Amino acid sequence: MVHYLTTAGLKELEKEYRNLVDVEIPEIIDAINKAMEQGDLKENSELETAKVERDNLTVRKNELEEILANYEIINEDTKSKNVSIGSTVTVQYLHNNIKFTLKIVGSSEADAINDKISNESPLAIAIMGKPEGREAEFKVKSNQFKVKILEIKS
Repeated sequence: MVHYLTTAGLKELEKEYRNLVDVEIPEIIDAINKAMEQGDLKENSELETAKVERDNLTVRKNELEEILANYEIINEDTKSKNVSIGSTVTVQYLHNNIKFTLKIVGSSEADAINDKISNESPLAIAIMGKPEGREAEFKVKSNQFKVKILEIKS
């Protein structure tokens, strides 16, 4: 599976990976070793906590390795008249006229809190390939929504 990333997103994931490999995982391995030195391993909560943390970090490390081995950089400099991955789009819900701006990114970079939505989200799928001024419909669960694309910035 290809992971679509912006240049900035790639740098962040590489930074996170280096931190995991160089800092966090060695620290947790050290914590496990120290907890094991305490003796009674049956009732050692520090050891169990450290092992769970190690497992979580290992899962994230593996996710990052998969992403970094299979990514494609989104060309954000291309001036496109249609919505595409990497576009910053202002849309308006037609049922209540609320306007909002969001950036369409690959699923690995999606961050709703920072207005970055996955290219696989229902809204992104509905507006991808469409020009400014076009309306689009999408469904989330049993709710149908209609939006109008007001502005596209690449």
